[in-house]
Amino acid sequence: MARRDRSARLADGVPRDVPLTISTGSVMLTDDPDGSTTVWVNGVPSSSMHADASVLDFEYMRHFSAAIAAWAPPPRMLALHVGAGVCTMARHLVDAYPDSRHIAVDVDATLPELARQWWDLPRSPHLRVRQQDGLDAVQSRHPDSLDLLIRDAFAEDSTPAALATEDWWGLARTAVRPGGLVVANVSAVPGKATHRLDALAARTAFAAVVAVAEPAVLKGKRRGNVVLVAAGSVDADALRRYAASAPLPTGVDPDWTG
Repeated sequence: MARRDRSARLADGVPRDVPLTISTGSVMLTDDPDGSTTVWVNGVPSSSMHADASVLDFEYMRHFSAAIAAWAPPPRMLALHVGAGVCTMARHLVDAYPDSRHIAVDVDATLPELARQWWDLPRSPHLRVRQQDGLDAVQSRHPDSLDLLIRDAFAEDSTPAALATEDWWGLARTAVRPGGLVVANVSAVPGKATHRLDALAARTAFAAVVAVAEPAVLKGKRRGNVVLVAAGSVDADALRRYAASAPLPTGVDPDWTG
């Protein structure tokens, strides 16, 4: 994928610090000192746009990337992204794996259209973006039709309940091919059971589920994002090597249940 001119302003002409109406509420852009642009959806930081597709500003997205690298994806992998946002992760993976193909779905009908206008997203067949409910997107897949499934869908600051059940995880297991991978972004909040139920549901569907996050978040001492890495087998040692060199403290727990 061609590199964007790093001196060019992302979403040029779009007002900053001003909420814009989308189908499910509002989106707002703020510029950061390092040149990246944070995308806020309904008041919550949802994504970050950076001119260099190899750069991921959000820590949990770096965990996604590390988990996929440790898995060693097939050259022409097909990935489904549930919770497209502005397609930051899909753009990154097309850059990292040029022969890969991606389908990104979002419950919001407006945001994916804006994302196409705001920056240099890959075109079809590398990336297809559409409005679709996350449950329907997985339920409608043929069995064994995906190599990779990424869940990064939020309703404000929580995973939609319908995407964190045993039923959803069972559908995810059916949709991915043998040897395939599911990675999911989980909002972990001390004192709440939602992330625990999500993790337990993942374990009903997959033989191996490894959690990657800040150690304090894994221990339930503070709120944050936990990435669940689910498959028939997960290379936890590779994830530990990644964690050891990560820019921020990172823990890896093969037994995490919240």
